[in-house]
Amino acid sequence: MIVLQGNDITVSFGERTLFSDVNFAVDENDKIGLAGVNGAGKTTLFRMLSGNGPEDWSGKIVKQSGLSIGFMEQHVLRNDSISVYEEALSVFKPLIDIEAELENLHSRIDSGETSNELLERQMHLTEKFQSEGGLTFRARTESMLTGMGFSSDSFGKQVSVLSGGERSKLQLIKLLLSGAKLLLLDEPTNHLDIEASEWLESFLTDFKGAYIVISHDKYFLDKVTNKTFALDNGTLDIYKGNYSEYLRQYDERVIFLTKKYTEMTEEIHRIEGIIEQQKRFNQEHNYITIRSKEKQIERIKKELVPPPPPRKKIRFRIPCRAAHGTDVITAEGLSLSIDKKLLFHNISFEIKYGERVFLLGANGCGKSSLMKLMLGMLKGEGKAYIADWLKIGYFDQLQELRLTSSKSTLDFVWDDFPKLNRTQVQSALAMFKLYGDQLQKPVNTLSGGEAAKVILLKIMLEGPNLLLLDEPTNHLDLDAREGLIEALSDYAGTMLIISHDRSMINSLATKLMFLHKDRIEIFSGSYDEWRESLQEKTGQTLFRSDVRKDESDGGKTGRVNAYKQQKEHQSILRRLNTRIKRIEDEIEETERGISGLNDRLAEGSDDYQKVMEDSENLSQLELRLAKLMDEWEKAQRELEEAGNREV
Repeated sequence: MIVLQGNDITVSFGERTLFSDVNFAVDENDKIGLAGVNGAGKTTLFRMLSGNGPEDWSGKIVKQSGLSIGFMEQHVLRNDSISVYEEALSVFKPLIDIEAELENLHSRIDSGETSNELLERQMHLTEKFQSEGGLTFRARTESMLTGMGFSSDSFGKQVSVLSGGERSKLQLIKLLLSGAKLLLLDEPTNHLDIEASEWLESFLTDFKGAYIVISHDKYFLDKVTNKTFALDNGTLDIYKGNYSEYLRQYDERVIFLTKKYTEMTEEIHRIEGIIEQQKRFNQEHNYITIRSKEKQIERIKKELVPPPPPRKKIRFRIPCRAAHGTDVITAEGLSLSIDKKLLFHNISFEIKYGERVFLLGANGCGKSSLMKLMLGMLKGEGKAYIADWLKIGYFDQLQELRLTSSKSTLDFVWDDFPKLNRTQVQSALAMFKLYGDQLQKPVNTLSGGEAAKVILLKIMLEGPNLLLLDEPTNHLDLDAREGLIEALSDYAGTMLIISHDRSMINSLATKLMFLHKDRIEIFSGSYDEWRESLQEKTGQTLFRSDVRKDESDGGKTGRVNAYKQQKEHQSILRRLNTRIKRIEDEIEETERGISGLNDRLAEGSDDYQKVMEDSENLSQLELRLAKLMDEWEKAQRELEEAGNREV
């Protein structure tokens, strides 16, 4: 069933048309990836679908009656003075209001008020509360916060002290809890570590509804989408399948349509040659042939559609200086504390020449700090040795934010490499899709993606034989990421990379190093190979020292740490105790109702109709009591089993 449809949508900004005559439909269970280069209009389209688009547009957006759309921008954090938990819980304000009213009703009934109106209101609200998830909304909120990387200790943190990444995650949590039937997810994996990304993948896989997602994370898109909307060159094309399947189909389509266009163009030229020949004959019957051939050309031209352009890939090579040994990095007993907070202690490892190592771990565990410690940019304990014959190319994930120079992009690169001529510098920048007016932009006005490209280009021109890259793909679009991965695949030197990009890890890694507080865990192989090995080892630790247990009921397995397991176990016990308390309250209320009706029937009445109503109500309450007693016994058994379960 179609829940949302766009017909002939055109958006313009001044004289520039962003896209035109866009048509699409979203079915109730569609999992859609919205692809397109930066600036194609993806976020603009999202805003339009959420009702916050630009004024200057034409066309029609048709929504299913009652459709609730959740867009991350709608779930802003408006109150900085409340806690993380309270902010996440604010999504359930209607349920919280019902809960408060029920508590008030319970108090009134406990104090002796037993009017039918009061009991009916209580029964109505209880059923509404339960049917809308009132018994689980707190547990779901806690699970969502934990899954997205908030420790239970941080639930009480004020929103005002959250980092930009934590605020983004909290907005995403509110969106996922909102109950919307269509989600618009704009870069949802930004600021997420790998574990949180996997948790989000699991959530979306089980999501009962539709969503459209914009992401520069190819691995994520391939996991969570089954349809792709490609918004590019001012049009929107629809492909069945995930992002990788879209790329395959797009390339095949370009080849097919280019071949067809060439054949039709050649046919037009052939017919035009016949027409010229007929004109030279200059005989009366030749004019009939000429007219017939001209009509044939007109028919072909009506069907002649220029093929879409082939994908513009970033292609470059990172030259590598000769190696003079095999030992590259040796770390012994590294320890570091920042602001009296211990990040890691007694960390030791070795990296040999030619290895492609990825340093992984949860956000905040100290990966970037470890890299800076090795480079001597931070002071800690222990020893870090980097061979002195190495030329290091270092990419700081925050470096692009420090480009404060007002030099043009061209001069910013050229000044560091004066031996190159202007054409060589322009050609190098063009490899990163930086050309035209972009070359004259001051570097302090570059976007995050443009700045990252400039820094990567300068690293490339230096010809390092050791690359230390801290989140190099953070601001790069999918094409740029693909180009960087291809360049690194051909790179002959050694690399140590911090990244959450699982597509990059799978393509490049020969070794994974997981940073824990007191050790480095090493695995030889790719990310998917590591995941497969974990499936064979029950209880294998994750980089949060976790053993993640499946949170869904679909047979999927995961890992949570022992601490999280304990907290979940406590949460289960709390929920069961709360459930038993609610059932006991209802039993007590029902017994009071039965007692009241029995007393009234015992008194006798001349009102036959009233006696019949009381008898019927008594029968209903007795059935309700029997059902509640069964529920109470079942909950008690579950509580006993949960209490005996080892954690």
